[in-house]
Amino acid sequence: MTISEYQFGVTLLMGLLTIIQFLILPIKNERHAVFENARWLLTGGTLLLTIHFFLQYWLGYRSHGEITKSVFLNLLFFMPTSWLFNVSMLYLLRNGRLHLWEWLAGPLLYGASVMILITSILLAQDLQGVKNAEYAVSVIYAITLICYNVQEFKEFNRIRRIRDKYLDHSMNLVMRWFGTSLGAMIVLVLLSPIIIFSNRPIILITTALLMIAAIFFYVLCFICFGVSESNVMAKKEEDERKAVELPKTLTKNEESNDERVEQAIRKWLDERGHLKPGLTIQNAVEEMHLPRYLLVRWIKNTKYEVFSRWITHLRVEEAKRLLTVHPEYSNDAVAHECGFSTRSYFQKVFREQTGMTPLEYQNKSLKG
Repeated sequence: MTISEYQFGVTLLMGLLTIIQFLILPIKNERHAVFENARWLLTGGTLLLTIHFFLQYWLGYRSHGEITKSVFLNLLFFMPTSWLFNVSMLYLLRNGRLHLWEWLAGPLLYGASVMILITSILLAQDLQGVKNAEYAVSVIYAITLICYNVQEFKEFNRIRRIRDKYLDHSMNLVMRWFGTSLGAMIVLVLLSPIIIFSNRPIILITTALLMIAAIFFYVLCFICFGVSESNVMAKKEEDERKAVELPKTLTKNEESNDERVEQAIRKWLDERGHLKPGLTIQNAVEEMHLPRYLLVRWIKNTKYEVFSRWITHLRVEEAKRLLTVHPEYSNDAVAHECGFSTRSYFQKVFREQTGMTPLEYQNKSLKG
C-alpha cells in the first residue's frame, strides 16, 4: 500500500464515520440535549480529520518527500481535532458543565501555535528553524492532550463512584468499554508524534491504521455511553444536588416528608425489598413510591451516608440472622436469600463488615 492509497482510504473511512454521526444518529430530543451537543462537537472533529487526510492526499506532500509541509498540515488540523474530541467527551461526562478554561485553553493554545508556525516561516533563516517551531508546537499539542485526558479520567472515575453509591451495576459493561475507549485516547496521544513526523511509509501507515481503529472504537463507545447514560447520570446528579441543598433545619412540611420516608422504608423493609437481587436505588424508590432525592437525603443523615453502604449493612444483618437461625444453609443459599450476586462476593462483604467469615460467625453464634 502506498502513502497516497492509505491517505485516500483513511479519507473515505473518516468521511463515512462523519456521515454516520451526522445522519444516522440525529436524536432531536430535549432530554438528550447534552448528548446531542457533545455529538456535534465530536462530529466536527471527525469532519476536520476527513478534510485533513483529503488535503494530504490531494497535495501529496508525503508522497513527494516534503515532510516539513506535511508536518505543518498535520499540526494545523490535529490540534483542533483533538480539542473537539476531548471537549466533546468532557461535555458529556460533566453533563454539559465545563469550566471556562476548558473551553478556551484549546483555541488559545491553537492560536498561539499557529502564530509560532507562521512566524517561523516568515522569519526563519533556513528549514531547520521551521522544524524547531514544529517541534515546539508538538510539545504544546502533547501537553494540551495530556491535560484534557487527565480531566476525562477524573470525571469517568467520579461517575463510577456515583454509580457505586446507587448500587447501579446495570451499565457495567458499557462503563468498562467506555473506560477502554479513554485508554484508546491515550494511544492516540502516543501515536500522534509518529503520525506527525514519521517519513517511513510502513511505520506511518501501520501507526495511522491503529489510530483510525482507536478513533472508531472511541466514537462507538461515545455513542453507546451517551445514549444509555447521559440522562441517567443527569438525574442522579440532580438528586445529589437537591439532597445537599435542602436545609438541615426542617420545616413542618419537611418533618412530614421525613415521617413519610421512614414509613415507606419500614414498609419496604417488611416486604424484604432490600433483599432483591440486582437492586438499584431507582428500583427502591419506585417500590417505596418516593421521590429519589428524599431517600438520598434520608440516607445522608444516617451513619451510612450512601445507598450502597446502607443496603450492604441491611443484607449483612439478614445474613447474620439466617446463619444463626438456619445453620443448615450453605453460603450459596444465604447469599441468594440476602440478594448478593455471588457466594464469593457475599463472603468478601461479610468479612469486611464483621471481621469474620460466615462460618466463623456461625460457629461463634452457636457457641454463644
